[in-house]
Amino acid sequence: MGVDVVYQKGTAVCMTIELYSKDDCGLCDEARKILKSLKKEFFFELKEVKLGEDHPKFNEYFLAVPVVLVGGKEFKSQLRESELRDFLKNLKPPTRMFHAGKFLEALGFLTVAVGLMYGVMGNMWLDLFFFLGGILVFTIGRAIEKRELKRNRPSTSPDNLPALL
Repeated sequence: MGVDVVYQKGTAVCMTIELYSKDDCGLCDEARKILKSLKKEFFFELKEVKLGEDHPKFNEYFLAVPVVLVGGKEFKSQLRESELRDFLKNLKPPTRMFHAGKFLEALGFLTVAVGLMYGVMGNMWLDLFFFLGGILVFTIGRAIEKRELKRNRPSTSPDNLPALL
């Protein structure tokens, strides 16, 4: 799964929302329409997954379709636009520390690549230095990213939970 945040119009970047559906499903068509209308307010990529008997989530989702998966939260069966809109609005955009973590991950990859180039040229010690340094920088960036994602998850207090039917 991608980044667990949705960006409202006026900010940048995108995330993925997954729609688990099956063929000949009226509720799935309705959920698809709701998600397409929400694309006018929020930036996200819609990834539709058709459930077949060979799919790993088939037993879990087949009787509950459509299932919309957003930021680790599942919306099952009949999707209400207002409920999903409220959930998306409560998601917070990433902090600067999140972006710093992403930058460190990319820098770690680049450092490992530089190390590999030194290894090809025959300088084993510089290769080792850049390779281990790249792994360290990537690991630090990943830890920062995970910490910020955990910190910015929407609250699950009773006030923020959707009303039960």
